[in-house]
Amino acid sequence: MESERRVNKSEPSKVAGDSSALVGRRRFVRGVGVIVPAVLTVGSRSALATVGCLSPSASASINLLHSRPNRPGGTCLGRTPGYWKNACDNHLSCIARNQQFNIVYSGGWSQTMEQVCGLEGNANYAALGRHLAAAWCNYAAGLVPTSILSLETLKAMWAGRAGTYSPTSGVTWTADQIVIYLLTTMPL
Repeated sequence: MESERRVNKSEPSKVAGDSSALVGRRRFVRGVGVIVPAVLTVGSRSALATVGCLSPSASASINLLHSRPNRPGGTCLGRTPGYWKNACDNHLSCIARNQQFNIVYSGGWSQTMEQVCGLEGNANYAALGRHLAAAWCNYAAGLVPTSILSLETLKAMWAGRAGTYSPTSGVTWTADQIVIYLLTTMPL
């Protein structure tokens, strides 16, 4: 009896309604089930993701991004807050040490850009502040074209930190969305 219940795994199953074609389809479906999610993951894009370095209004236009994926942008060579926090220590540039945040961004911290780049967490918009401090340093150093990110735009982003910054008509960004955009100008 026991020997009758054993199934030879090298042979197709002889269960009623089951054929070798069905077994082959099952193997195929199992294989596709592993591959398809990986392919779909690679192909997904964020609504704020940009191709190249674009202005905030161009980045906010989802139709623009999908209709012209190879749209040329400017060349952004911006640096991150971590870079600017350590720039003076590495004797590279002291732009961040010589400018106070609240002089550029009204209602902000009375610390230098270098100090604001070192803020941790997100209390009182710290994440937005450190990225705007780095963006100002990038602007001052000429690492991001003014056609992409102007001083007026940076100031408007800080003023709209509570969710009222509008990169284009009908679109508003929160502080987190502004940070996501600013990161697209800081590839280095």
